[in-house]
Amino acid sequence: MSEFALKMEGIYKEFPGVVAVNMVDLEVRHGEVLALIGENGAGKSTMIKILSGAYSCDKGTIYVDGKEMGRYTPKQAIDSGISVIYQELNYLNYMSVAENIFIGNIPLKKKSRLVDYAELKRRSIEVQKMVGLEHIDPMTTMGQLSVSEKQLVEIGRAYARNVKILVMDEPTSALNDRECEKLFQLIDMLKKQGKAIIYISHKLDEVVRVSDRIQVMRDGRSVGVKNANDITKNEMVNMMVGRTITEMYPISKREIGEPLLEVRGMTNHFLKDVSFTLHKGEILGLFGLMGAGCDEIVRTLFGLMPLSSGEIFVDGKKVAIKSSKDAIKNGMAYVPSERKTEGLILMQSVKANIVLLQIDKLMKNFTVDKNRETELALEWSKKLNVKAPGIDTITESLSGGNQQKVVLAKWMLNKPKILILNEPTKGIDVGAKVEIYKLIEDFCKQGLGVIMVSSEMAEVMFTSDRVHVVYNGEIRAEFTKEEVTQEKILQRAMGE
Repeated sequence: MSEFALKMEGIYKEFPGVVAVNMVDLEVRHGEVLALIGENGAGKSTMIKILSGAYSCDKGTIYVDGKEMGRYTPKQAIDSGISVIYQELNYLNYMSVAENIFIGNIPLKKKSRLVDYAELKRRSIEVQKMVGLEHIDPMTTMGQLSVSEKQLVEIGRAYARNVKILVMDEPTSALNDRECEKLFQLIDMLKKQGKAIIYISHKLDEVVRVSDRIQVMRDGRSVGVKNANDITKNEMVNMMVGRTITEMYPISKREIGEPLLEVRGMTNHFLKDVSFTLHKGEILGLFGLMGAGCDEIVRTLFGLMPLSSGEIFVDGKKVAIKSSKDAIKNGMAYVPSERKTEGLILMQSVKANIVLLQIDKLMKNFTVDKNRETELALEWSKKLNVKAPGIDTITESLSGGNQQKVVLAKWMLNKPKILILNEPTKGIDVGAKVEIYKLIEDFCKQGLGVIMVSSEMAEVMFTSDRVHVVYNGEIRAEFTKEEVTQEKILQRAMGE
C-alpha cells in the first residue's frame, strides 16, 4: 500500500478566460485529515470537482493508492473509493434512510430480483451504528430527519461504498455546537480506520480542531501546506488573503449617540423578560449557543414572532409591532440568517431584488418606472460594491458575499434607522467578510443602530461596541468591548 491515499500532481484547469487551478499539488495520507482552505474563487471547488470526476484537468496526474487514474468519470471515482459530501446535501427526500445509504447497490432477492428489504435493513443497521444513527429506523424517510442526521446518512453512504478518500465541503454550516462535536468524533473514528479526509471550511477554529495538515489556496495556486500545530489563525488568514486578524475586523471607534431603540420586558413562549437599549451609531452584539434565544429576540423584534408582553420604543416613542410591516414602518430592517430562502428571490435579477421593497413607490400610471428602477439598482449596487456582470444578472449566480450585499442594498434603499443582522457573514469567505464589516461600520457612521446576532464568537467580540450574552431565552450578561473576553462569554452562554 502506498503511503499516500491520494496524490494530485501539477493539476491545471482553465475555463474560457480564467485559470481556475494553476499547477497545484495535493497529497493526503491514509488516516489523515487535510484541511483545504482559501477564499471563494481560490480554486478549492475546482480541485474537488476534478477529484470527483465531474471535471477533467487540462494537465496533471492523479494517483489513488499509488495507482495512476488517467481520465475518469464520477462513477469510476466512486468505484475507486472517492466520495464527496457537498455543502448542499445530495439525497432523495421521499426514500428511506436505508435506500439512501445503499442507492445504486440495493440488495435484491436472487429468484424474483425484487428488493430484499430484510437484507437492506440489516446492512443499513450496521452502517448506521458506525455513523451514530442507530436510534433511527432504517425505513424512516429522509424528510423526517434533521440536517445533521441527513449529513450522517451521506457519510454512511460513503462508508457503505468502502470509501478510501472522503471529501467534506463546509460540513458544519447548518449544525449546532453539539452536532459539530459529534461530527468531529466521527471524523476521528474514520481516521483511526485509515480513511483519508479532505476537509473544506471557512471556520478556522474547527479547521485547527479537526485537521492534521492545512493546505492554503489563493488565486488558483497552493500557497503553502503546514502542520495544524504549527500555524496560527492569524497566519492562515494572512496566507489566504494577505491580511492579519486585526485587519479582518476593520471596525474603529465611533461616536455613539442617543438611545434609538429600547426594549422592555420582551416576553413570549421562547423569551423571558428581555430588556436592552440600542444607541445611534452603535453595534450591539447578541451571542448565545444554538437555541439560546438570539434568533427569537430579533425575530420577535421584527414582528416575525408574537410578543406576549413587553414594550418597544423607537426614538423615545412607544410602538406596536405585530408584523414585519409594522417593524418596517418604524424604521427597522432585517437581514435574515438564511439569505437564500428568506432574504432573496434567487431566480430574479440583482436589480429586481434591490428594488423589491420600492415597487409601490416606482409605480407610474399602473406600470413600474423602469428608468428609475434601473437608476436605483445601479446606484446601490455600486455603493455596496456588488460584484456581478450587471444588474440583470440572476442573483443565484453570485457568490455568498455578493448575495449578502444585494440583501443589504435592498434594505438600505429603504432608509432604515435600525438594522438587524442575523448571522450576516454565514457561509461567506474571509475576504467578503471584511467588505461586509466595512459596510456595517459605514452604516453606523451614518447614525444607524445595528443589532448583530452571530454564532462566531470572534466576530461578536471584535465588531460589537457592547455584547449581550443570551441563555435560555434571557439576557444573562452585558460586556463592553473593553471588558469582553472569550472566557466570559462562554461562561455566561453556558449558564454559569
